Amino acid sequence: MAVGKMRHRLQLQSKSTTSDGGGSAAVVSWTTFATVYGEIMPQSGGERFFGDKLEEPITHVIKLRFRRDLSFQNRIKYTYRNGDSTGTRIFNIKRVINAGTRDKYLLIQCVEGVAT
Repeated sequence: MAVGKMRHRLQLQSKSTTSDGGGSAAVVSWTTFATVYGEIMPQSGGERFFGDKLEEPITHVIKLRFRRDLSFQNRIKYTYRNGDSTGTRIFNIKRVINAGTRDKYLLIQCVEGVAT
């Protein structure tokens, strides 16, 4: 893989929950535990019903160098700059695949959107 394709600066984030102190629902926050470069590859979009269940198809595959500390419990945040404006994209991880089982790259299947 050419290094030039891995041009997206990505924040790998983990979820933490804390009590609000009043016994109500927990407060969810995301913390960045690593910043890496990777390649974002769009796949498809849309939703469908299958077996009375709403399925979200994989919308993106993100490729980055191999690491052992990433799972479906994490998410990926991408902050981009477009001229004078900036924006943020959130990718919820569905699967993490060790490409070729050679510990070189990860293929991360994601759904873009706000985490649930």
